[in-house]
Amino acid sequence: MYKILSDDNIKKENSYIPTDPANTDYQQFIQDVAEQGIGIVEGPNVVEPSYAELRATEYPSREDQFDMQYHDQVDGTTTWKNTIQAVKDKYPKSITGGTTVGAIPDWVQTAADNWTFNKQLREYVAATERLELDAVVASEDIPATVEVSTTNPETMEVTTETVANPVIVKDEQERASAQAVVDATPQPVIDSLG
Repeated sequence: MYKILSDDNIKKENSYIPTDPANTDYQQFIQDVAEQGIGIVEGPNVVEPSYAELRATEYPSREDQFDMQYHDQVDGTTTWKNTIQAVKDKYPKSITGGTTVGAIPDWVQTAADNWTFNKQLREYVAATERLELDAVVASEDIPATVEVSTTNPETMEVTTETVANPVIVKDEQERASAQAVVDATPQPVIDSLG
């Protein structure tokens, strides 16, 4: 499980990974997200301040409050009480604060999608290059079948079996695999080659 700490830092167990594309741990993070899904990532912590913390930033300075209290006494006003009450109303005690897990930043999925796209592109190029090679077919130099002899170690009996030429079989398997890659490649990947 990965934990996004910030846009610059990711945590995995006791390791910290900088979001640097040249960093191999970051590259592994993106690959893991691409292959295993965004579910292996937890968003950053979002710290919500409590009412006390919020109020503390809104209250006037002590000097200003003392000045308000002085003028309230001299002028018969309630400026200080009104100011304090406005802050209390703005941040009621029901705001308890705390830490929650935030959304995973969009850049994580974008990076994983780019990784997948580039992987598909590399595989497509390799597959088309493989398919451009001449197929290995039976000829005078390459027989369609070969004989394979095996010896039973208990009886020492030798049996000979005729099988398809392994060179041709291997070529057919490689070509079928390459064709499967080509067939499965999304059109935008193919189009990116111009």
